[in-house]
Amino acid sequence: MKKAALPAIILVLALVAYFYFAPKAIPPVHLESGLPSQFGTEALKKAGTYLIRNVSVIPMTKDTLLSNYHVLVENGRIKQLTPDLSTVDTAAHPLLIDGTGKFLIPGLNDLHVHINDDNNLLLFVANGVTTIRNMAGYPFHLSLREKIHRRQLLGPTLYTASPILEGSPNVWKFSRIVRTKQEARQAVIQFAKAGYDFIKIYHTLPQELYREILRVGDSLQIPVVGHIPFQVDLKEVLASSQYSLEHVDVSPISPHLPLVKRLELIGQSKKWMCPTLLVYKNMQKHPNDPSIPTNYERYVDKITRTFWQQRLHYYSRDHYSLQKKMAQLIHKHGGRFIAGTDCLNSYVLAGFSIHEELQELVSAGLPEYEALKACTVNAAIFLKNQSEVGTIEPHKQADLVLLEGNPLKDITNTKKINGVMLKGIWFSAAELNQMLAAVKKTYPHQNP
Repeated sequence: MKKAALPAIILVLALVAYFYFAPKAIPPVHLESGLPSQFGTEALKKAGTYLIRNVSVIPMTKDTLLSNYHVLVENGRIKQLTPDLSTVDTAAHPLLIDGTGKFLIPGLNDLHVHINDDNNLLLFVANGVTTIRNMAGYPFHLSLREKIHRRQLLGPTLYTASPILEGSPNVWKFSRIVRTKQEARQAVIQFAKAGYDFIKIYHTLPQELYREILRVGDSLQIPVVGHIPFQVDLKEVLASSQYSLEHVDVSPISPHLPLVKRLELIGQSKKWMCPTLLVYKNMQKHPNDPSIPTNYERYVDKITRTFWQQRLHYYSRDHYSLQKKMAQLIHKHGGRFIAGTDCLNSYVLAGFSIHEELQELVSAGLPEYEALKACTVNAAIFLKNQSEVGTIEPHKQADLVLLEGNPLKDITNTKKINGVMLKGIWFSAAELNQMLAAVKKTYPHQNP
């Protein structure tokens, strides 16, 4: 018991120190990108009929590989998936895409992102991310979601949580502070009416306000997601209707439970867990660490770049290692994972970071297939959209990524993208590179 309790105490102290003494975040600035028209409505008119020939399909319906298959896409949907080319309906004269030696996976999902710039949307698409969940919402996110849905703006399918609900004292200046049950109730009602997909909560909420937010959220049928509140017992959280737990943290109000037992309970509860391991990794690095991907600075504005540099070296290496071990134990005990990166934090770049997060999950002990599940089929189930996306099957929406290598053998192969299909629109590797180049051009100060 003593050995198990010590890491728990260390963890609590580290979390409290970080969340209460870390500098405040940058404000939720919305930047208009002004990107060239080929990445706007013109690109969204390219949907047609495609035949991906002789490709190895990783359908994500189970841990399997379908070799030498042919995938016909028509009107934005997968029409056929077959090993017999002679049965493919070619009446519509599909555009041929050579899949020889390549691997086809469902579009990737990043279910913990922060967006402050339209450019982020292109970075996601260029990296094979076809669905995202924004985790601190504002009215401009609702506008982005609508423009993407109407095909007025190129980007991944966007779900957005509400502005963050916090108790007092709060962590972030831009959060919605609630001090009474009435204020909590009014906030949830307001955000639900505005059209947010989730209510986002933070660990600063006291127990009575946490309970009220869940009660009102349940009555309005809007899921509550976010941190485990520090003032609420872990067992209560796990028995509640809170839909997802963000970050690999445990409730400090459960000192009677050893850390290992708490992780076991989280796994057994089947609560959706979004570990966001990459952010712990990056924020334990020293500003002079040569492994910091400084080339990412070419894709962000000056405000974000400054914010990144300020938040380096906030976690210890031991803290990062502990997070990975915790994730491993939660998964061992049946935990259900969805992949999220917490992008906009230090050198966690939109789009690029999902591949690094997958590597972190595998490094934490998940098999490659389980890591892929976290950002494909699990994500679709979490979003209650598994009938549309998440696997490669006939009649599903054609959100697909064509890879040069097999990610079931080496998860780093998710970075080797040959092309992306977004809602039945095909973007070749050359077009994806043009997207990245266009984003860089909007930040000339970063790209002399």
